[in-house]
Amino acid sequence: MRAGFAISNDQWTRVGPVISTATRRGAKGQDDRGFLEGVVWILRTGAPWRDLPRAFGKWSRSYRRFRRWALSGRWDALRQILRRVIPELVLIDSTIVKAHQHAAGARSLGGGQSAEALGRSRGGLTTKIHAAVSERGELLRFVITAGQVNDVTQALGLIHAGECRAVVADRAYDSDGVIAHIEELGARAVIPARSNRKRARSFDKACYGRRNVIERWFGRLKGFRRIATRYDKTLLSYAGFFATAAFLVALSGWRA
Repeated sequence: MRAGFAISNDQWTRVGPVISTATRRGAKGQDDRGFLEGVVWILRTGAPWRDLPRAFGKWSRSYRRFRRWALSGRWDALRQILRRVIPELVLIDSTIVKAHQHAAGARSLGGGQSAEALGRSRGGLTTKIHAAVSERGELLRFVITAGQVNDVTQALGLIHAGECRAVVADRAYDSDGVIAHIEELGARAVIPARSNRKRARSFDKACYGRRNVIERWFGRLKGFRRIATRYDKTLLSYAGFFATAAFLVALSGWRA
């Protein structure tokens, strides 16, 4: 049976109608809940698609449908539809994910491993997730890059105009360009100065204390084994799983 990885009735009440509107009529859309629960099983266990229990239906059918949704960006669209928070604070940070050997092997014609957000370092293949989260622990947006990409290079894409009153980040984001961009958007930059700055910049320490929310949120996301270790060869498939994990955390009722 699907017990242990099932979507609760309350959660399905929220997510079910959204999935149904995105599903075509016909046999493929007859068991939307079973399909989603199969995806959740893969997401939590990190198992290969071929090991999907028969209770969820044919693994090949579930995989093809998941892949179609990943290619079309439907998983992230579903996450955005389910969003409920209007943030006061935006917390930005990143986390490194170790890539399994099965994630390697991207075709050089398509740009190779760098095009699929895979980087190689002394520790092996890695991917980095850059995310913006509200003070209540709900994902606002994310970017996935190769593991060696510097945090500050992705900061501008994580911040939108008029979204919040302050942006909270650690010293890795202490850049004149980033701070100026935040202020131009009408928000306050709560970012401590690097130790090599000639003049230290004051910041709201009480507000900065809320940065622990995104660290704990990343910890929740890494409870899904398919997120904690990257098994997917393609960036779009991994991003699809990440978006799914993010809205499952929100549906679980977790609050910072």
